[in-house]
Amino acid sequence: MESTASENKIKIVVPDDDPPVFADSAAMARLNRMPNLEVHSFTERPSGPNELIERISGCHTLIVARTTTRLTNAILESVTPDLKHIAIWGTAADHVALESARRLGVVVTNTPNAATVAVAEHALALLMSLARKIPQLDLRVREGEWPGGQLTQLAGKTLGIVGTGAVGIRLARIAEGIGMRVLTSSLTELTDTAENDDSSNRTEVSFPDLLANSDAISIHARLTPQTRAMFGPAEFSRMKPTALFINTARGQLVNNRALAEALANETIAGAALDVFSSEPLDRSSTLAHLPNVILTPHIASNTAEALTVSLNMVVDNVVDFLQDRVRHRVS
Repeated sequence: MESTASENKIKIVVPDDDPPVFADSAAMARLNRMPNLEVHSFTERPSGPNELIERISGCHTLIVARTTTRLTNAILESVTPDLKHIAIWGTAADHVALESARRLGVVVTNTPNAATVAVAEHALALLMSLARKIPQLDLRVREGEWPGGQLTQLAGKTLGIVGTGAVGIRLARIAEGIGMRVLTSSLTELTDTAENDDSSNRTEVSFPDLLANSDAISIHARLTPQTRAMFGPAEFSRMKPTALFINTARGQLVNNRALAEALANETIAGAALDVFSSEPLDRSSTLAHLPNVILTPHIASNTAEALTVSLNMVVDNVVDFLQDRVRHRVS
């Protein structure tokens, strides 16, 4: 981290680049080359609210790289009036106290749709890996086995998509392309419906109907008070015993204990998860020890293509705000 700069420079802080993504990026290099900016980047997560406040104290713009950084009302109040802008890397803003930001005059921006294709493709990759048991078969072949058994063909099966924002709609189009029937539950009152959706091959159904009739379910809803833990014991019990469950949205949308029990009891057949209620996932977590679960480290959006777009969009949002222009405003 750079030492203290002259007082007339504008302080920009990335308090949580762990694991490092911004640090060695071309986007960060572009930000560092700009005159009159003092850029601080931390590649380890703050130990708690006090250390977070210490890191961001006196900053004008805060670039939030991780959803694990919780900007509560108390934290925002402690760093205003210096703080003017929060630039989120990503779409969701559930980790920021938006009402407090509005009240305190702090502008919040995000990077909508920058990783839509990457996340949708990752969801499909997880689904295919579950259906074809790729991780298990790979391991057994490496150990000298040559297993048989039946796999699942996705063509002709029904994919239920919960949340029809940009990622949900993109996944629906891909799934239709491999011959799947698609049911959607848009949760219109909770998430934005994607624009320019001209497909007539999907069927909008109620959430209970989607649970009961889907061979696989992929979550793409936003985290809100209404959607928190929306998948619990009752929801898993309504699903088919052969159902596959995919989550690339938010870990807090799922009751982890209920999911683990449903998998252990074979209430559902399998799950593939890229997000968790607590990250990194604890090695002692039951989910980490179940044979019918595939785990990836919240990496769905981390393709080279998506990172180039999204990281530069964050920097563009910072530059625009400094020039009295605001795009991609959340609050």
